[in-house]
Amino acid sequence: MKQTNPNPAMGGKRRGLWTLLFLLIAAATIWTVASQNKHFSVARFMDYVAGSNPWWLAAGVVSMLLYICFGAASILCILREFGYRRSPLQGLSYTAADLYFSAITPSATGGQPAAGYFMMKDGVSGIVSTVTLLANLALYTVSIVIIGLVCLALRPGTFLRFSTLSRVMILIGCAVQLGLTALYVTLLWKKELMRKLVDWALRVLTRLRLLRNPQRRRERLMESMDRYDRCTAMLKGKSKMLAKALVLNILHRTCQIAVTVFCYLAQHGQGRHALDLFAMQSEVVVGANFIPIPGAMGVTDYLMLDVFSSLMTPDQAANLELLARTTSFYFCIIICGVIVLCKSALLRLRREKK
Repeated sequence: MKQTNPNPAMGGKRRGLWTLLFLLIAAATIWTVASQNKHFSVARFMDYVAGSNPWWLAAGVVSMLLYICFGAASILCILREFGYRRSPLQGLSYTAADLYFSAITPSATGGQPAAGYFMMKDGVSGIVSTVTLLANLALYTVSIVIIGLVCLALRPGTFLRFSTLSRVMILIGCAVQLGLTALYVTLLWKKELMRKLVDWALRVLTRLRLLRNPQRRRERLMESMDRYDRCTAMLKGKSKMLAKALVLNILHRTCQIAVTVFCYLAQHGQGRHALDLFAMQSEVVVGANFIPIPGAMGVTDYLMLDVFSSLMTPDQAANLELLARTTSFYFCIIICGVIVLCKSALLRLRREKK
């Protein structure tokens, strides 16, 4: 977990710049999707939404909220194993920080540092925060692969509905996810590799003259590595907890994918296509996850438009894609941003009282 900013969750100007960049990219992707619909207009889209079945649409919103909740539950599950019992609201702030800052920073680099910052402000040690978030990230990545492979096995025909370029992206995405899973597991269990990486980073920084007192820094880092080793050792033999956290991560991702299905059903879509659409959306997730933010936003839109057009007209596909993405992603980021602001305000009040 990268921690270059001592206060990542509160980063004023930098956070504002990345938020602005996120909004510009979001506007660009929405405009691109809208341009695919020759008859698109805001009024027509609002009529499209107004014609939705309110119950299915509400189910989509609830599914998006559960996506956030299951993410929090997974983190709290792992923290409890280290003896840190935190409240559901605190868990929500960790997941909200991860999702929000992952969305607005390049390559999602700000998500975990921000989540770790909130955890440490709540009394969780830095090493435990690192191990918890790394373990959760590994399980999160595994859950994406599991869902994608299960859907591919149950609905193999959905993969063929994608264009050749989209299929290549999905296959690369699957390979990258498997590679990342192997890397995260290695960093958790292979202590010597982590020490070598730390040593290598120190040598590079020293040669570049970016690090003062390298020997002193090395001693401190090695002390931290000893604590890291003790924390990772605590995960050994905790297969029951890890299995539970994996299930929570699978539910976490399933809820996000299901939003698209609920939006489709809200538009009076045929129930017999629901499983196919779920499988397609899971494959979209696999295909988009190997591209760093902000590029993943455009890739996701491209893949969704590509495959949805095999089930409906291009205009219907564009409207469904825009509705599903607005509900599952943009609304989610707005809600997470509000949670982050509330948590930041609470920490500020706590600091002022001291």
